[in-house]
Amino acid sequence: MRRRDDLIGTTLHSVVGALCLIASPVASAVSIDDWLSETHEGSLYKTHMGECVLENGQVIEACRLTFRTYGRLAPDLSNIVLMPTWLNGNAEGLATYNYLGPDGIVDTDDYFVIAVNALGNGSSSSPSNSAQSPFPTFTIRDQVSLQHQLLTEHLDIEHLHAVVGASMGGYQTYEWLMMYPDFVTHFVPIEGTPWYTFYDRLKGRAWQEVLALPEDSPEAIQRKAHLLALIDGMVFWTPEYLNRERSLEQFDEWLAGMARFDNPSAIADRTSQNAASAQHDIRRGRPDFEDRLKAMGRPSVLAVVFERDMTVNPEPNKELAKQLGFEVVEIPGDCGHFGSNLECYQQQVIERVSAFLRGPDKAQFQRRTMTIGAKSRQYYVYLPETYGSRPLPVVMALHGYGTTATGLAAAHEINPHANANDYIAVYPQGAGFYSKVAWQSGDDLVSSWNDLASNVPTEAGPHCLPDRLPYPCYPECGDCKACDWTSCEDDVGFLLSITQSVKESLLVDPNRFYLLGNSNGGSMVQRLGCDYPEHFAAVGIMIYQMPPGHACGPRETLPMLHYFGEQDDGVPPTGLPSPYGWVYTSAAENTRVWAETMGCNGPAVPWQTVLTQEHDLQCEAYTDCQSGGIAVVSCGDPTADHEWAAQRIEAIPADCVAPAQQQDLPRQPVCPPISPVEELWGMELVWQFFSQHSRSSSLASIR
Repeated sequence: MRRRDDLIGTTLHSVVGALCLIASPVASAVSIDDWLSETHEGSLYKTHMGECVLENGQVIEACRLTFRTYGRLAPDLSNIVLMPTWLNGNAEGLATYNYLGPDGIVDTDDYFVIAVNALGNGSSSSPSNSAQSPFPTFTIRDQVSLQHQLLTEHLDIEHLHAVVGASMGGYQTYEWLMMYPDFVTHFVPIEGTPWYTFYDRLKGRAWQEVLALPEDSPEAIQRKAHLLALIDGMVFWTPEYLNRERSLEQFDEWLAGMARFDNPSAIADRTSQNAASAQHDIRRGRPDFEDRLKAMGRPSVLAVVFERDMTVNPEPNKELAKQLGFEVVEIPGDCGHFGSNLECYQQQVIERVSAFLRGPDKAQFQRRTMTIGAKSRQYYVYLPETYGSRPLPVVMALHGYGTTATGLAAAHEINPHANANDYIAVYPQGAGFYSKVAWQSGDDLVSSWNDLASNVPTEAGPHCLPDRLPYPCYPECGDCKACDWTSCEDDVGFLLSITQSVKESLLVDPNRFYLLGNSNGGSMVQRLGCDYPEHFAAVGIMIYQMPPGHACGPRETLPMLHYFGEQDDGVPPTGLPSPYGWVYTSAAENTRVWAETMGCNGPAVPWQTVLTQEHDLQCEAYTDCQSGGIAVVSCGDPTADHEWAAQRIEAIPADCVAPAQQQDLPRQPVCPPISPVEELWGMELVWQFFSQHSRSSSLASIR
């Protein structure tokens, strides 16, 4: 498939050519009921709207809207999706670039799509096909008002499953949200914005100034076309993308192809849509804007933006999302404004939009990416069935050495627990590579967390003995010392960025964000809890203590639950060296330092819950803390070794991958669908502890 920038000269250059489309045979439906028995593959319709009165009082005479239909209509009319077009685009282009279609961003095997041509695109009423001169000035709001009129008065449609629009289509989607919030179940603005930023206004003004230049000669028109091409080229993609994808030898040919608005009709149509976009602001003329937002409650909105979009700034999406509590998916990369194209990140967009359009009544396991430095990192989000109904708590769970994010979820059956207890689970993936390890034959996945401790010796003593079992050295670490074994990536930055992104983009309770870490993941949790306690409500550390000299605690209140195996010879709870030559702080000392740093007084006292008593855990806690109802707890499992035995399905390898992660680690085994032989209780112990703590409310007593 050719790229949208290659075809842009074909589809958008032919704004006037769209008139030929209208001259071709078209259908005219009296009612949407006429469509129930057929599958649509882009049928073109035109509707004569009579006189269209605009919000400024002007009137489009002999007004018409054209649209195309795709897919098969459900008998109960429950699967209708409206798709407005982007700037100077047309309905056919939505299909051409797989924004709609079988397995498209809107899958026409599941949904019946009405793709409406916007005013000013040369197909619906436009300067190029109207006898009115000058053509009336319309707005994004006018586009939406007329689309609603088309649906209700001409097609007898009473409700839409969704409105999905990209770029200027995203502007229209936001106006649909403001004007007809009850008419639509789901709203999906892609690479759109609810209002312009300063930079957006600057870019828009540059376009307007060029479009206002004289057209009194063929040379003047060509100059205008080339100036528009220069601006388009500089804002549609990033410099990195253009420098990588285009060569200097192609420059003149490429620029000529971009100069697609090279005749008066095409320029007039673009001018009309640019003027409409320049006024776009869903707050405009609405002094009751804040009250309107409050009256909406929590509408079902998914905004998809691109980190490096230089055409439409992503930030206003995030501002509105904070007010309405909806999700913003920000996809990293340098494709710029065309990030949702097939050659860029369309598959990620498809995954997120298709999951969203299914609605919040199905649990979802999603893949997400984030750029840290120059590297793309992955994490995975499990949304329970109740997601979207109210702000939910979050548990961010970190896997251990040599294992995977989704393997942690599967081998410890965390997702079913999250679904049963209404919390979101987040699973970041530690940095990894493949290497021969001393305890296995062949290459194995080496994955770990840079906890800023395990590769850093202190005066407290060495982390390992001379005859220690060696671990592979991470390539990016350079020359590794004898006791080095973890990654050297910026994992603190990665995990804090995930924390911030999840709080901003999902419907979560930011005061109930919890950290859970298994083995090396536990040391990473301790690092974050010690240095950044203000982000979290409580932490759980499974089967791990810090290396000598690195035991630490937070400088403010942060409850901690530590679970260790009394038979653990990998990370011994006694503080003695392991049989493999590695040294760790004792469980008692690790907990004492945390409590003391947090301001709790000793000594530790016995601590029990119904679960700990049922399973003979030996627990003690520091409870005399500055904040009432707070505890720093450490529990030894008398039967466990270096394994979170209370929450482990032994038949599932912890280095497996669920389908959400399979594309990232194709060499890893797929997690088998195995249920536990015995009832697991480890996560319930953790959740009982976590759920009593919130950063915003008074803390209940530990039961």
